[in-house]
Amino acid sequence: MIQTEADPMLGREPAGQQSGSGGDAAVTSPSGRYRVVQILGVLDVGGLEMRTIEMLPHLRAAGAEIHFVTLTGRPGILAPTAERLGAQVHPLALGVRLPLRLVRLLVRLRPRVVHSHVATFSGVLLLLAWLARVPIRIAHFRSDGDEHGNTLRRRVQRWSLRRLIGLCATDIVGVAPGALTSGYRFDWTSDPRCRVVPNGLDVGRLDRSSGFDLRDVIGAAKNELVCVHVGRPSPAKRRWMVPRIVAALGASGVPCHGVLVGARQEEDEERVLAEARAHGVESRLHLLGARDDIGTLMRQADLVLLPSDREGLPGVVLEALAVGTPVVGSDLPGVRFIAERLPGVSLVPRDATPTAWAGAICPLVSPARGERDRADARDAFQASVFSLRSAVDAHLRLYQGVPARPASPTGQHSTTPTTESAAQS
Repeated sequence: MIQTEADPMLGREPAGQQSGSGGDAAVTSPSGRYRVVQILGVLDVGGLEMRTIEMLPHLRAAGAEIHFVTLTGRPGILAPTAERLGAQVHPLALGVRLPLRLVRLLVRLRPRVVHSHVATFSGVLLLLAWLARVPIRIAHFRSDGDEHGNTLRRRVQRWSLRRLIGLCATDIVGVAPGALTSGYRFDWTSDPRCRVVPNGLDVGRLDRSSGFDLRDVIGAAKNELVCVHVGRPSPAKRRWMVPRIVAALGASGVPCHGVLVGARQEEDEERVLAEARAHGVESRLHLLGARDDIGTLMRQADLVLLPSDREGLPGVVLEALAVGTPVVGSDLPGVRFIAERLPGVSLVPRDATPTAWAGAICPLVSPARGERDRADARDAFQASVFSLRSAVDAHLRLYQGVPARPASPTGQHSTTPTTESAAQS
């Protein structure tokens, strides 16, 4: 497989180069297969979970046997899908018995890798992995903040857990530079274990058509703008901003419909509908609930809205760009990271007014994009660091113990931050 430097932050090593933490014969079977334990909250629908599931067949084909540990004590609604793709799921609820149960599981499985996706709490889990003599221990940061406040107790807790990560991790990964800055430390570029591994997206999943006619269902005329928001009912997603933006567009002379796609949650839905009533756009706001035909919806949308207050590397932005639909989103580190690498993203200050959002959207109002435009957008996406193949290759390098930065002839590691990616061979 040919690897080339396609990104200015990129740094790679020869495929056969191994760090001191990898390549342990005790955790690799005679057939070349090895076990990877991935730890997360629960296998429910979300960006991390969906992107991980999409990689499973490719990781398995390359020799990695994936075991999921879920810390909520339940497998999650995606667990049957994961198991059908060859993974095993081990629910282990948080509690006083977790350390002993996890160490026992790791001693029994003897994995080559423990890959933890639970923010700074990864420090505790990687300490347990070290005690179980797991050679490769990965802390993976996926957001540019959390919802737990910033009290003195929280600051001390985060500092302690980050210290544990620094002591116990062999690799420290972020989906974007901002995730490492926020989750690990501001000077992460000085730590040779750190690297950026963007999420990869399975574009083929978005190509499948459900036959759903969005404009017909919501009653949108051809000259009316259709703005889609996709996301769970979390405070960080700020779904209540959509009615305000729809109203501001109407006041600017741009008739618009707002479409919200995502799981239903009573409190969030009440706030969204209250905003719609307050701004007189009830008839122009449409809540579709959770759907599995996101590609179909996005191809019919004029643009995708992302008014979030916090994100890691938002999959919804990648999905929209992969089908050629422009995005107007909050100027967050992960969104800017995408905008610097792919066309089609307009950034709005996080604290911008609805009128400012409308001002950013109005210049994008144009005739429907043709199939050639969408094909060009797909080609650009497939050649980017956000393709599924790039993500799979980057994860395999992690699991094979390839260091984040090349060593110089003197034995010192480069201080240049790296973004993992692979070009098409």
